[in-house]
Amino acid sequence: MIAPPRIDSFDLTPGRKIGPRYVVESFIGKGAEGEVYQIRELDTSIRRAAKIYFPHRDPQQKTLTHHAQKLHVLRHCPIVLQYHHSELIHVRKRKAVAMISELCEGEQLERWIARHPGGRLHAYRALCVVDQLVRGLEAVHALGEYHADVHSQNILIRPLGIRFEIKLVDFYDWGKPTRYKQRQDIMDCLRILLECLGGQKHYARQPPEIKHIVANLRSDLIRKRFPTMTALRKHLESFPWETTL
Repeated sequence: MIAPPRIDSFDLTPGRKIGPRYVVESFIGKGAEGEVYQIRELDTSIRRAAKIYFPHRDPQQKTLTHHAQKLHVLRHCPIVLQYHHSELIHVRKRKAVAMISELCEGEQLERWIARHPGGRLHAYRALCVVDQLVRGLEAVHALGEYHADVHSQNILIRPLGIRFEIKLVDFYDWGKPTRYKQRQDIMDCLRILLECLGGQKHYARQPPEIKHIVANLRSDLIRKRFPTMTALRKHLESFPWETTL
């Protein structure tokens, strides 16, 4: 029996129905596991997001099941996208499963940073962004969970007045929660802070308060100064300023 052709791209166009309840509005992005689309519920006109998994990447729907279960556990964490349900669809005579979740009105952090002059943020603005990220991950850690793959491509940011709304996407399955994986989240937060500031090439010119936090990404110093996400959050909300940030 000849195996059906592998699907590496769904290429769903606006107006195309997926399942009995939704219609595609636009393409959002693509990853190793599948593609994400903005969709609209036909009965209510409510917009949502649909992550459609490539059949060869998740033939038994184990990835989707784990992802949905983790999002459910973390459903009260404001940094986490809210999962709604799964939907079986057919694309080119192949079955595929879609995870339906809330649609976040945000921009990929990497692109948002790049739009700033010089591709970097003022130190105070960068700290405000990372503070929101740290607070969100602190809530995730409080439930005994982790992300362990936080980077500027899987963070959505939306400026709202003087604050920022941040959402994390793509909670992968890296096995059981451990302190090491939670410490990885701390390291990732500080990598993002450095990225917001323009990267390693601008590190030497940062004020001492920033250097103390980033510690040139030395894991031994960071573990000592910030053993938990809570320790990092407390430092961000209380450190004294001796220079103009």
